[in-house]
Amino acid sequence: MVASAFAADVQMSVEKPLISLLDRTVLKIEFIDTQGDAVDIPDVDGLNIQYQGQSSETRIVNFKSSSKIVHNYIVTPTKVGDYTIGPVVCTYRGGQKEVSTQLRVIKPQDDKEAQQISEIMFSRIATDREAPYVHEPFDLDLKVYIRDGVQIDGNFSLRGGMPESGMEGELKWEVTGQDRTDRNGTIFNVYTLHTTAKTLTAGTFTFRPEVQVNVVVPRQNRRPYGFDDPFFGDFFGRQETRPIVLDCNTLDVAVQSVPTELRPASYTGGVGVFDFDVDVAPSQLKAGEPITVKMRISGDGNLSQITPPAIAANHDLKLYEARSLPASNPNEVRFEQVVIPKSDSVTEIPAISFSYFNTKTADFRTLTKGPFPVTVEAMPQQAAQVIASIPSTVQQKTEILGRDIVYLKPAPKVWKKTTDIVWYRTKPFHFALALPALFLLAVAGATSKRNALANDVARARRQKAPKAARKNVARAEQALRQNNEAAFYEALWYTLAAYFGHRLNLAPGEVSLPVVLARLPQEAAALESLFNTIEQRRYGFHSNGGKSKDEMKSLLRQLTATLKKCERIKL
Repeated sequence: MVASAFAADVQMSVEKPLISLLDRTVLKIEFIDTQGDAVDIPDVDGLNIQYQGQSSETRIVNFKSSSKIVHNYIVTPTKVGDYTIGPVVCTYRGGQKEVSTQLRVIKPQDDKEAQQISEIMFSRIATDREAPYVHEPFDLDLKVYIRDGVQIDGNFSLRGGMPESGMEGELKWEVTGQDRTDRNGTIFNVYTLHTTAKTLTAGTFTFRPEVQVNVVVPRQNRRPYGFDDPFFGDFFGRQETRPIVLDCNTLDVAVQSVPTELRPASYTGGVGVFDFDVDVAPSQLKAGEPITVKMRISGDGNLSQITPPAIAANHDLKLYEARSLPASNPNEVRFEQVVIPKSDSVTEIPAISFSYFNTKTADFRTLTKGPFPVTVEAMPQQAAQVIASIPSTVQQKTEILGRDIVYLKPAPKVWKKTTDIVWYRTKPFHFALALPALFLLAVAGATSKRNALANDVARARRQKAPKAARKNVARAEQALRQNNEAAFYEALWYTLAAYFGHRLNLAPGEVSLPVVLARLPQEAAALESLFNTIEQRRYGFHSNGGKSKDEMKSLLRQLTATLKKCERIKL
């Protein structure tokens, strides 16, 4: 049996009671032959004390055991001086004890002036605009000053000090430069970190970054046992890094709101300085064919918040929702909108205006492009054809035949009786006699049907509707096999336009959901789903990877089933 060697006790100590300003040490609270929890160390001006965890040790010497529970704290100085850490009251099983310890921090060996860390390394933050507008980008430059001769590992971490709300997205800092400068006769290496910030709201935003750098210092000698060693790394290494949080100034940025007075109706949220271009094509087309309007906005400002400029509503134009297009230039955005003229009365696409708030002149600016002339031809309709019956010029004559003289033939010498049926009395001969009459009836029926369809264009177009739909469904199936999403939805739209254009006797530009629902209200839910889904996929936002083939197949089945139901509805 192993006996205990010592009574319960609590001790506080620092691993290195004498350190330099760029060094750090370990504070230990040891519970000997007892158990105890970590305690909160009172703040000490000039020292940063952080709890790092606990370790334990059990030793047996001459059959006598001794155990320890050690709570470790990392102590990092920020200025030179003599410090007392504590006192703190430690409670353990069996009693309480008040403990404290001493620490001295001196200047670095090669530095005769520095009294605190902020004289060796510090940071400063500045902006190019102290009073930007909401949504307006502004630059932030964070400069890190490291006294020449002090080595860092080149990694910079921002631990806090940034506004917690109201910012658009997370700030992304990057090192953009390194230089050397002289400050009061002392040379510093200067590292510049840059980011661009934007706010979602107006107000005052405070920036005081907590920049952490890792200072490379010589590794101190270690004890061969390492349960209480707080510094991890290669035991035989000659250097190690010390994380230090730098002092930084406070930067207040007063963000202004965009004025509401004199704000034009065409304002879409742009803040900055922009250019605006519009391209319209084609300029010559037929009614019902699409026109593509492409808009480009470029410049410096909140491009990601700008919504597409609107085209003025016109009952002769069918306007689809504008969609964003990818832009290779980060300083521009592109939009595309499809416009379909419904008739040949359309002579132009209306002028398009883009308004924004100019941050340099502090006023609203409006850029207008157009109007854009277009030539629209009427969609040809099938003309009614009337086939007139032409009276015959051949006069029918009636000829009265006189009575012929019939000569009697002499009776045969021998009468023969036969059962054979002569050819002109057979059924095939009788059927053949009826063929000319049947042919004439068929020709008369076809001629009558053709004349009726020629006189009734709506009826003729209704009969063409299923065939027109099948043709475009075949195009959609081919696009589906080729995994061509754009061609697939284009074919589905032409299926709707072709079928309902013929079924309801409409021009292609007149085929729309309200018109179709007015004529076929029985399938309102299915038709509304089809029109909205297909139009959204055709002219709306497409996913980069496209819809799955199963979803596309399901939509195609829904389309064909709905058209079959519509075909059975009597108009």
